[in-house]
Amino acid sequence: MPDDHEGGKMSAKGEERREAILRAAMRVLTRDGGQGFRMRAIAAEAGVGISHVQYYFKNIDAVMEGVMVRYLEDWDELMLDAPASLAGALDFVLETQLQHGGCALLWELWALSSRNEAADTALKTFYAGYTDRVCALLRREAQTDAPDSVVRERAALIVALIEGLSILRGNGREQTLAPQAQRHAVDAALALAALPLPPAKT
Repeated sequence: MPDDHEGGKMSAKGEERREAILRAAMRVLTRDGGQGFRMRAIAAEAGVGISHVQYYFKNIDAVMEGVMVRYLEDWDELMLDAPASLAGALDFVLETQLQHGGCALLWELWALSSRNEAADTALKTFYAGYTDRVCALLRREAQTDAPDSVVRERAALIVALIEGLSILRGNGREQTLAPQAQRHAVDAALALAALPLPPAKT
């Protein structure tokens, strides 16, 4: 059993081993789906014994939670490089999902969130932050003083449109979508953004 704690905290080596197991778990989930997401499969993918996985994650639910948190942290980091415009940011999200295999993993994470409370909470937190970003872009581009609730409702519609395309692509349905589907989705989102927002009541 690895000794990865120093003074009650996980050592750098321990963090590295835990991260390697999480990355292996993400690969298993993307490749094999929820049905193949098992401790033994994750251990084999990581090249360690199952006891090593259990040392860092007491059960498969803990691994699920760790995968969800890692995925969301990865996206937060990637979004730091997103363009400042709404159109650029939406294109960036969709392109990056394809390049990093995010669509397939997103599909599986959505499926997991329906039966895992920790995953569901993490996903809701992620989308709340995602919607906050779109709200900020809407306010800046529309130069509006509309109430926060109105802007957030519009932002939530835009997020739903973009993420709907992401989830469809994640289920291996890319081939059923027109090649220009991404462009249409972004154009539709921008059309939503361009609709007048009612001003705040005085």
